[in-house]
This record gives sequence, C-alpha cells and structure tokens, in this order.
Amino acid sequence: MFRCLKYQLLISLTVVLTGSLRSQFIYDTLQLNELEIISSHYDLSSTTKSNTIDSIARKELNLSDIGELLSAYTPVFVKSYGKGSLSTVSFRGTGASHTKVLWEGFNINSPMLGQTDFSLLPGVFFDEVKLLYGGSSLSESSGALGGSISLTSNGIHQRNNPIAFVQTVGSYNTYQTSIGINLGKSKLYSGTRIFRQSSENNFSYYNNAIKPKKEMNQTNADFVNFGFTQQFQFQLSEKQSISFITWNQWNNRDIPTIMTNVEKGGNQKEWQDDVFSKNILKWVIHNVNTKMELVGAYFFENMNYYLHTSDSLGTTISQNKIKSYSLSGKLSKETNNGTILKTSFKLIHENINSNNYLEKKQRNLFNAFVSLEKKLTKSISAEALIRSEISDVAIIPIMPMLGINYKPFTEHDLHFRLVLSRNKNIPSLNDLYWYPNGNEDLVPEISLDSEFGIEYAHKLTEFNKISFVGSVYASSVKNWIIWQPGDYYLDWGPENIPNVFARGIELSVKTNGKFGNVIYTLFGEYAYTRSTNNSPKSKNDGTSDIQLLYVPIHSVVGYLNINLKGYYATWSLSYTGYRNTSFNSDDNYSFRLPGYTLNNMSVGKSISIKKSKFELRFKVNNIFNIDYQAVLWRAMPGRNYEISISFKL
Repeated sequence: MFRCLKYQLLISLTVVLTGSLRSQFIYDTLQLNELEIISSHYDLSSTTKSNTIDSIARKELNLSDIGELLSAYTPVFVKSYGKGSLSTVSFRGTGASHTKVLWEGFNINSPMLGQTDFSLLPGVFFDEVKLLYGGSSLSESSGALGGSISLTSNGIHQRNNPIAFVQTVGSYNTYQTSIGINLGKSKLYSGTRIFRQSSENNFSYYNNAIKPKKEMNQTNADFVNFGFTQQFQFQLSEKQSISFITWNQWNNRDIPTIMTNVEKGGNQKEWQDDVFSKNILKWVIHNVNTKMELVGAYFFENMNYYLHTSDSLGTTISQNKIKSYSLSGKLSKETNNGTILKTSFKLIHENINSNNYLEKKQRNLFNAFVSLEKKLTKSISAEALIRSEISDVAIIPIMPMLGINYKPFTEHDLHFRLVLSRNKNIPSLNDLYWYPNGNEDLVPEISLDSEFGIEYAHKLTEFNKISFVGSVYASSVKNWIIWQPGDYYLDWGPENIPNVFARGIELSVKTNGKFGNVIYTLFGEYAYTRSTNNSPKSKNDGTSDIQLLYVPIHSVVGYLNINLKGYYATWSLSYTGYRNTSFNSDDNYSFRLPGYTLNNMSVGKSISIKKSKFELRFKVNNIFNIDYQAVLWRAMPGRNYEISISFKL
C-alpha cells in the first residue's frame, strides 16, 4: 500500500510541476516536427557495421522492454526467463557479459554481474536504439567482444504535440501506461516521461517436465515496474548548452518456480526488488568543425533478492548496493582536408557493498581512445582507432581497430567493408569476489576479430528501393570466463578456458516504398552462428565440436508493414534455432531445446485532427499458440492479446 501511495504521489508531483511549466512556456525552436524513418537503417558508407532500429519496429513495441524489441526485430539472441523476468542479450556467439549497454555514452552493465537485464529497460524511455557489431563497439567502450547497444534519450521533440499518452491493456491482467510531456521556452527545454507496467502473468502452459505431463497455470510470476526520466536543457549561447537528465526506476517482481519443481513442495517463494537512479550532467560547446563535451555521471542501484522455502534450503537473502561516479571528456574535430579526429577519456569509480562479498569492494577504471576517419580516395574511406584502459593498477594492453570501406562504382551504391580489431574484457566483480567461489586469479578475456561485409542499395522506381547487407565474421577469444559446476551442490565457480572460436554469417534485405496510396516496408534478416570451445581439455573429452550453451546456430527475423490512409497492419516473425543446454548428449531433452517460430500481428488506425493525433491498435502475440521455452524449464505464454490507445496533443 505504501509503495502504491508513493508512486501515485510521485506521478502527481511530476505532472503538477511540468503542468506549471507549460502554463509559462511557449513552444519554440528547440522542438522539431516528428520524423518517420522508413529508409534503410544501415549506414552503407560506414567503415564498420551498425544498425539503428527503425521507427516501424519501435512503434510496434513502444511499451515493451528493449529485450522484447531486440528479440522481435534483430538476430541477436535474447535469453529470456519469461515476461517480466531476467532477460540478457548476446551477439555473434559470445556471452551476455560480452554485450555492453550504454546509455548516453555510459556503460550501464552491472559491475557485479557484468551484464544488463533488458527486461528492466522500458523502450519508451529511449529515442534511439543502435546496435554496434564486433569491432565497431570499440568506438563506445571496451569489453564488448560480441557487440554493444547504445541507448539515447535526447531525441526528437515534437513541436505540435507536447503531450503524449499511451495506455495498453493485455492478457493476464497486463497494464502498461506511458506519459510524455515536452515543454520549451526560448533557451530552456524540459522533457518528462513516465512509465508504469504491471501484470499478474498467470498464463496457462503445458508442463512437460513432470510426469504425467499436464496443463498448469503459472503462479508467483507477477511484476510491477515504475519509472520516469526528466531532462532539462539550457542553451547558454549559440555555441554552448548545458543539460541534465535523470532516470529513476523501481522494479518489483516475483520469480516463478521452474517447471521441474512445481510439485515438489517446499512452499518456495522467490522475489526481487530493485531501485536505481542514473543521473548525467553535460556541458557541450561547438562550432562549425569542432565539438567538445564534458560529462559527469552518478549511478546508484539497490538490488535485493529473496528466496524462502520451508525445506532444508531455508531462506536466502542477497542485498547489494552499487554506486558509480564517472567523469568523461570528448573532442571531435574535422580538419580542412576532411580528416575527422575523435578522442575521449573516461574516469570511473565503482563502490559495491554486498553481503555476498567478504568486504566492501571498490574499482577504479580509466579508459581513453583516439580515432581518425579519412576519405583516402573517391572510392576508399578508412577509420583507425586505438583504445586503452587501466583497471586499478593493471594496464590493459592497447585495443586497436581498423575499418576500410571500398565503393568501386560511382554510379552504383555498392560498398565492401573490412574490419580488423582486438578487444579485451575484464572480469566482473562477482567473477572475482563472490563468496565463496569467486576467483581472484582470473585474467581478462582477449578477442581477435575480423569481419568482411558487403552493402548494396538500389532504387527500383521513383518511390521504391531495396537494400542488402551481408557480413562474414570470425572471432577468437582467449581466456574466456565461464562458471562451471564443482564437486558439491551449488558449488559453481568461474575459470578461464584457453580458447573459444566464434564465426558466422549475417544477411539482411529490406525493401520499402509505395504503390499508389499503399506505403509498405518488408524486412528480413538471417544469422548463422557457430561458437565452440577449442581448448585442449574440450578436444580431449570430445566436446570441442558442440555448440556453446544457449547459442542458436540459426536465427531469422522479419516483418511486413502496410499503411493505407491511416490504416496499418504489421506481421512479424522470429525464428530461434535449437540451443544446447548441456554438453552431455545423454541428457535427452535437457541436452537440447528445440527451435521455435513466433508470429505476431497488429492492426490499427490513426486519426489526425488539426494538431492532435489519435491511434487505436490491436495486437495478437504468438498467433499460432506455439508451446516453447527460451530457457530450459521456464514457461512462456501462448497466444495472447493486447489493445492500446494513444494520443498526442
């Protein structure tokens, strides 16, 4: 009850404060008209591979978390434990800790786990979601051996629609609410976003982990997530601005029992409460060819986990407080001969107080990079980058990247890309200090990466075009950190294994345009991924050819969107191939989870009245009611529905 009152009071205060601002402000030139991105989301002329998720995909999953967005519209593997539960992302056959997530340029991976829970990232808080593959991630951070995901909240401000509201109601008593308020006068801008999501999450599923197999209802799976972002920006002059943004969130979720333990008794109750606050203060100065930034950040997170059973396991309580202080500086400059110079530094201090460590832990990090981009000839562009990092007293050797883009024909938009890089990832604090199985002798992971790509775009007619992107990559990772079981129950610990070899192919095609009054977009992407342990021990025990756990070999995503005079329909599908869950083929079903294909469909209608816009949408998820598991023995919902209404004033 207290939490509900607290949330209601916070919403009321936010609306009152921003409402008072609105009565004083005139919407001025800080706000721009809305822009719909319907072109290819790949930059074909870039020396490295990156992918910005376009507005059609964002609109379909506007109130979903970032994990659901990536699962539906990208070939990266999203390891989801269920709606509202833990969700991690991995690129190109690497692990979840090899995917770095940056918000406004700052790493938000947990210093303890080394990972990000994507179920706690509301899509409505971010204006841009950008994926950087392989070596391209070095432009943002170190340690992203597979790739990184960049989230930005400083997006397009709508001049004519300062207020936006979205309400969604779905199956299993699922409710999602979003409020956005954009205000501006002269040199001052304010942007507020509020989000709340709740669900009983009590869907029925087919439990094939018990005998006899039977249909059951999921219990102890409800969740509530509430948060807001507030941004202020002040234009000091034509060349200078200062901005402040804060992101605050409260997450409360019950964790359902795995399917094998549902009827074993013990009266198990498992839940987790999180609260975090991320705050950034930025000063920017720029002129025609130069831009400088000085940014300070303070992040705080309080994570509490509880497990209670009436049997011999008793009660487990995990309490963790994390504080992080950062200072960052950036400089970018374009010279008279067209060379672009970029350089930056970042100082980070992490402070962790956890009852899972023997004592408080601190870590200091310093990293810096410098890069040069140059168009060498009319056909060849190149980028060279060097990044270095110091962790406490340990110096992490140089991490270089070289990218080349070759456009052989002036009259055709055809590009070839080659990227070579070296990257390193330091162990997480849990890897080092988790009591009693942490391993302080772990060494950083080192990857050597190569990638060759081809991009092609062609204008079919005046209003229609098609684009193609293909990549082949290979990555050799030394000292891969993996947690392995020991001799006793729950006796797991981390260790370095000598070598993991990841390689694969990525292919995507997109066509969009219009026929008469019909506007369409058709997109498809396929990924082939092989990731294996090539260490001597693995070769001796015969597991070196077995795909690493939870890395699908085949993945496919695609969607078709059609829009006609305000009516629209979207059909999307995603296929996830089989995943190994054990290296022991005698484990039968638990050795390999079968692949699955999910289909979703939505239809809607948008109406514009003067400067206001109203929209009604109906969506069906998992149309064919597929029974599947993304993670072994974790139930997933069958066919379900949602309806949403939104307006912009």
